[in-house]
Amino acid sequence: MRPEAASYMEAPCAPARPCRTVRKANFGRRLAATLMLSLPACGWGAEGASTEYVGGFTGFAAGYVPTDPGTYLANYLYYYNGSTAAVAVNGKVALNVSTSVYIEIPQLTYITKLTLFGGNYGFGIAVPVGYVNVEVGINPVGVDRSASTFGLGDSILVPAVVGWHSGNWHTNFALSVFAPTGQYDQNQAINLSKHFWAIDGSYSASFLTDTGFDLSGCLGYTVNFENPTTHYKSGDVVHLDLAVGQNLSKQWKAGLGGYAVVQITGDSGSGATLGSFESDIYALGAILGYSAKLGQSDVDLQLRWYREFDAKNHLEGNAIYLTAALKL
Repeated sequence: MRPEAASYMEAPCAPARPCRTVRKANFGRRLAATLMLSLPACGWGAEGASTEYVGGFTGFAAGYVPTDPGTYLANYLYYYNGSTAAVAVNGKVALNVSTSVYIEIPQLTYITKLTLFGGNYGFGIAVPVGYVNVEVGINPVGVDRSASTFGLGDSILVPAVVGWHSGNWHTNFALSVFAPTGQYDQNQAINLSKHFWAIDGSYSASFLTDTGFDLSGCLGYTVNFENPTTHYKSGDVVHLDLAVGQNLSKQWKAGLGGYAVVQITGDSGSGATLGSFESDIYALGAILGYSAKLGQSDVDLQLRWYREFDAKNHLEGNAIYLTAALKL
């Protein structure tokens, strides 16, 4: 399930420290994106062979929410190329479809001094901007064989992210709302908006040690609402991101990652011309993290590459994330 539109997110890595208290303090200053890892993004499956969540959005330290109150900035650069045999496009069926996606997602998160259920409370917002190109082998009437678009994607609102810390364990729950504010034209084969509302709840956890070992995961559930223009309701989705890594030095961390995005209820509505059209996608890949200085600010970078496989009614290809996070 990858973008007919666009929206995405993650959490940065921090180097191992000889002293646990020092390491956690640096996490608090640097970890800009955990809530962002809670801020999902777009995918293909369902209508347009995509849902609102994009697999692999979270990586190292996915469960960590900063304890230091303040404003955090995270920026995501996302590239995807893939193909699929059939896609529902604006209520019509297109065959032998391939796509290339370039998305940038700047996001702001504010960690408050408040606590909720014993955890640190924050909220955030992200607005994607990007370019999507689609090539169609066999196009239905009214749909071009080649189309591209550039503009704003759907806004992602995070009214709540709550983080907890217990020894080496760091967890968080995040609630994200996808608002259909992006570029959309019913007569276009490709759009940067899904043109429907979606709600995602996710629970993330990280086991982080003083020796630099990182075992992280994010499990979430997305509820999609009906597209009022095409009368297509994409089914609900369960998504899982996993990452395991080890610090090689104070600056570098390397490891492996993977994800699964599984649609558990069928598509519906008068526009669902392919029937329930449930879709699944899985991926494995590599992750590289680097911690650096930008003036007086600590900056955490992650490069993640995933190769997808075993697609069902879903685009299948390669996904690359380059992310940066810092406290403002």
